[in-house]
Amino acid sequence: MAPVRTIFGCFLANNFVMGIGFGSFGPLLLTNEAHLGVGRGAAAIGMSLVSLAAALTAAVAGGMMQRFRARDVMVAGVILNVIAYFVLAFTDSFALFLCSYMFVGAGVALSAILSPLTLVSRWVPQQRGKALSAVNIPIVMFACPFIVGVALPEIGRATLLLIFACLFVTLVPLLLVLVKERPPSITDGALPGEAVTHDQGGPGRKPILRTAQFWFISLGVGILNGCGTVFVVHIAAFGGSKGLSAVTAAALVSIYAGTGLIGTPLFGWVADRFRPSSALVICSGLQAVLWLMLLMVEGPMLLLIAAGMGVCSTPLIMLHGAALSFYFDATTVSRAMGYSYMFKLPLTFALAPAAGALFEATGEYRVPFLLCSALTFGATASFLALSVRAGGRSGAQTQSAS
Repeated sequence: MAPVRTIFGCFLANNFVMGIGFGSFGPLLLTNEAHLGVGRGAAAIGMSLVSLAAALTAAVAGGMMQRFRARDVMVAGVILNVIAYFVLAFTDSFALFLCSYMFVGAGVALSAILSPLTLVSRWVPQQRGKALSAVNIPIVMFACPFIVGVALPEIGRATLLLIFACLFVTLVPLLLVLVKERPPSITDGALPGEAVTHDQGGPGRKPILRTAQFWFISLGVGILNGCGTVFVVHIAAFGGSKGLSAVTAAALVSIYAGTGLIGTPLFGWVADRFRPSSALVICSGLQAVLWLMLLMVEGPMLLLIAAGMGVCSTPLIMLHGAALSFYFDATTVSRAMGYSYMFKLPLTFALAPAAGALFEATGEYRVPFLLCSALTFGATASFLALSVRAGGRSGAQTQSAS
């Protein structure tokens, strides 16, 4: 039962830290703007700082995960969220508001990204896709906007943020009880992922930045992550330009998030059945086609395109972890994830503003969406190269074995 309990603990940490952090920000944006007395653009900086802090923390902490207990790192991330939401509930300082969301981002990296990936790599020696999909299925992120929308007018901003803080306080003892560091039969120097990765012919302890697999994964995931940000930021405005009502256009984002409940376990199964590289090829190839289809359809068909995008985009965090854990052992995978987050950060930040600038220059979304389609086709090529290398390596191993 220890593996199941540990995976469940990882699910709780990932869902609540990432789900509340990302799922509550949008519905709280207007009330944060009014409470702080700042403009909408300034209030929205908080979300950018969440992403920035998560990437920087992952880059720094990823290389140090083996020096600390993964469970303690996970709990530390939750405690950062306790502090952040308590401060957000009581402060009217814009500087403290920004610092609090940096704490949220750091907590996302520690509790929702690095620790679950390290623990799954230790406890699940093979077919980690299903385990990572169970950890990353976005139930709280899907439900949180609706809950905040209903609760905020009834109980107010401060009470809602205090409830979030108390939820994280409750989560700490649960994680201490549920999460176990490693299987009892595994010593500190030999973790399950090491044997598996070496059997697969992966790089093992080879310097991460000198492995082609790392760069294929990081480049492709960075492109998909940046294009996904473009979709979330611009799709409602695009829907309005296509004649959808304001409510229906906003529903495009909800549908996108909701279908992730299907896409995450689906692509987790694909990753285990056909390798993570193959799942990434399918995921990115479908997105490239869907970006083109956005420019060809109107009306209710846009809802179907948004659903397809959600199925393919939402599992990206899970597939990122599954791909890295396929090629790197349990002692290096957290470091690889940290480096990968650092290198994908520029694409994450650059593409959404670039799409906005292209829209302002051309007066339509054709050029930015064509750019996203071209980039996702490029990501597909990167993942194809990754898949070919994996296939060639397996063939060589089969010949040597015979």
